[in-house]
Amino acid sequence: MNTHKVILILSVLFFSVIFSSCDKETNISNYDLVSQYELDKAIVQTNTTNVATGLNYIFSTMIDDSSGRAHLSQAFVNEALFFNDESGYFFIETVDDAWVVAHVNPDLIGTCRINIQDIYGKFFIQELVSTVKYIGYGFVEYYRKNPANSETERKLSFVTGIPSAELFIGTGFYGDLPEIYYDKLEANKIITETITKTVAKGIGGVLSNIYSDSLQGVEFCRNFIRHIRFFDDQSGYFFIYDFRAYNVAHATQPNLQGQNLYDYQDTHGNYVIRDLIQVVKDNNSGFSEYYWNNPTTSKEEKKISFVIKIPGIDYFIGSGVYLND
Repeated sequence: MNTHKVILILSVLFFSVIFSSCDKETNISNYDLVSQYELDKAIVQTNTTNVATGLNYIFSTMIDDSSGRAHLSQAFVNEALFFNDESGYFFIETVDDAWVVAHVNPDLIGTCRINIQDIYGKFFIQELVSTVKYIGYGFVEYYRKNPANSETERKLSFVTGIPSAELFIGTGFYGDLPEIYYDKLEANKIITETITKTVAKGIGGVLSNIYSDSLQGVEFCRNFIRHIRFFDDQSGYFFIYDFRAYNVAHATQPNLQGQNLYDYQDTHGNYVIRDLIQVVKDNNSGFSEYYWNNPTTSKEEKKISFVIKIPGIDYFIGSGVYLND
C-alpha cells in the first residue's frame, strides 16, 4: 500500500472519531440540558396543573355553588401572577361554551369567548375547549397581546379541566425565547421557586378576601395543597408553617399538621424549620438545604427547598427538590 493511501485512510479514521465524539457530546448535552422554551413550558404546565388540582378539591369539599366558586377563583387569580415580568396569569372558563369565570382582565369576566379569534383568524378558544373536552389537557399555540409590553405575540398556553365544577383553567407564556440552557437541577429549582411564589400569592389572595376566619383559612390551606404533586416522580409537594414553627398544612405528612417543629433536627443536625423561618424573616423568601423524607422513596434524602411568606398572614409556604445523592 503506498504512502498516499495510508495517509488517506488514517485521515478518514481520525475525522470519523472526531465527528463521532462531537455527535455523542451534543447528544449528551441536549439530553442533560433544558432550554428556556422547555423550562417555561414546564412552569406553565406545572402551575396550571397544581392550581387545577387545588381548586378541584376545594370545590369538592368546601364550596358547592357556582357564585362562591367564581368569587374564590377570582381572589386567587387576581394575585397569582408569575414570571419576572408578571406576564403569566390564569384564566378560568366553563367547559361547555367558554364563559369567563375568572380573569385578570375584569372586562372579560362574565363574557362568552367561544368565537374569539387571534390576529390570524384562529379560533383558539374553541381549540382550548376541545383540548379539555376530548383530551383532558394540553398545549395550544395562538397570538395574543402580552400584558407586560402590550405587543401581540405568539403565546403557548396549557389548559386542563377542573372536573368538580365543569370548568377549565389555563395559562401560558409569550414570545420567542432566548437560547438559554439549564442543567436539570437549575431547571427544577427555577420551577420550584416560580410555582411556590405563584401559590403563595394565590393563597394570600384567598385568605385576605374569602377566609378571614383563621379556622376556615387553615382548612382551605390544607385542602388546597393536599393532592398537589409535581415533578416526574411526583416528589414535589407543598408545606405551610407559621412563624412559631407550627405546621399549618402538609401535603404528604398530614400527621405533622398542628405540631410545633421548632426543635426538630434532621439526621445531620440541621434545625430544619428554624432555618426555614430565618430565611423568610431575613429575606422574605429563599432556599434552604436539609434532609427530609422523600415520599416517593420513603427515605431521608438531601433536599433544597424554596420558602416564601404568604402575603397578608404570618404563614410561609415551601416546596423543594430532592437531590437523591
